[in-house]
Amino acid sequence: MKIEHLGLFVADLEAAKDFYTKYFDGQAGPKYHNPRTGFSSYFINLAEGARLELCHKADLPQVATERLGLAHLAFNLGSKEAVVTDLEGNLLELTI
Repeated sequence: MKIEHLGLFVADLEAAKDFYTKYFDGQAGPKYHNPRTGFSSYFINLAEGARLELCHKADLPQVATERLGLAHLAFNLGSKEAVVTDLEGNLLELTI
């Protein structure tokens, strides 16, 4: 079994897409939008088959910094090790 993808809600969908494609060499698929629900998303295809779904819905409340759920997202870069944040403060663990 493998994890098919990880979904991450973001406040600025286009900026998040640009961030993950630029800094993690991701390939963005076409934008999905459901006009009935207001939900939009992009799938970002990363190297070695991992996929990240960036999700947005305008009427969702902002999330508190202390919460249950996703703690961080980790990427194995093979050359650097660090913990950084993305544009919206989500923790990204970079490992070697």
